[in-house]
Amino acid sequence: MLGFFVTVLSLQAFCANGQLENVFSYLQHSGNHTTLVGLLKQSGLAGTLATSATPLTIFAPTDAAFAKVPQSVLDQLNTDPKALADTLKFHVTSGIVISPMIQDGSVFTSLSGKTLTTHRYENQNYVIQGVKIESGDKVVLNGVIHSVDSVLTPSDVSISEYLGTHETQFADLYAALVLEGLENALESGTFTIFAPQDSAFAQILANLPSITADDSYFKKILTYHVVPGVWFSSGLTDGMSLPTLAGSNITISLQGSGVFVKTAQVLQADVPLSNGCLHVIDDVLAPPK
Repeated sequence: MLGFFVTVLSLQAFCANGQLENVFSYLQHSGNHTTLVGLLKQSGLAGTLATSATPLTIFAPTDAAFAKVPQSVLDQLNTDPKALADTLKFHVTSGIVISPMIQDGSVFTSLSGKTLTTHRYENQNYVIQGVKIESGDKVVLNGVIHSVDSVLTPSDVSISEYLGTHETQFADLYAALVLEGLENALESGTFTIFAPQDSAFAQILANLPSITADDSYFKKILTYHVVPGVWFSSGLTDGMSLPTLAGSNITISLQGSGVFVKTAQVLQADVPLSNGCLHVIDDVLAPPK
């Protein structure tokens, strides 16, 4: 049934001159994938997307998505053909992937060999690698195009590994997790962590001796920042209450100035990790005693 559905849609995929589109020609004519088209040509992947006999699905970053990438990163890709090809291949998977197939926790293998993980939320937003899919199901002769609002990045490390290797940002948080023996607990399951950066921890260092004297409460503080499941920002809604590992809930609020977890503001959202995701916040959350 799915094959029939895709075939029917493919027959409807005509460009202005009446010819059937392929994946690459659709991107060329779309008007908002100019940067991607140029990089595909430079990497040699344009021909693959134009002539592949095997159906392909591309999660195609828009020009606005590439505008978010630091120029230094783009310059590095332009001088490293393999890195450029691997980055672009990470956005492509063999076979047809249409929106009904994109469910919470679905996993697809990209042409780079790395996996792509999707999540679908009750507000009907769905994401891949934490990146919102803006529009999808553009079915053409040899595949499907989904437009995404950011460039996709692999999730090669776990939550604990990420915190431990970003010492300039999370040295205090990681040390506290190790002190309480929680870094291994974050390896078993999928979690969302609202991670206070070190400047936030500095605000409570003066009170740390009295806090750590009550070991159970200190551990509760740390687990109050961890929510079971994977909650990228596209799945968060105003007033949402999320249960934490501490046993009490935190409330999300969406304001004109940004996203808040209780009174802490999210400074950086949607870091995809192998067992969940991470959001950087500017304050330490205090659970009820």
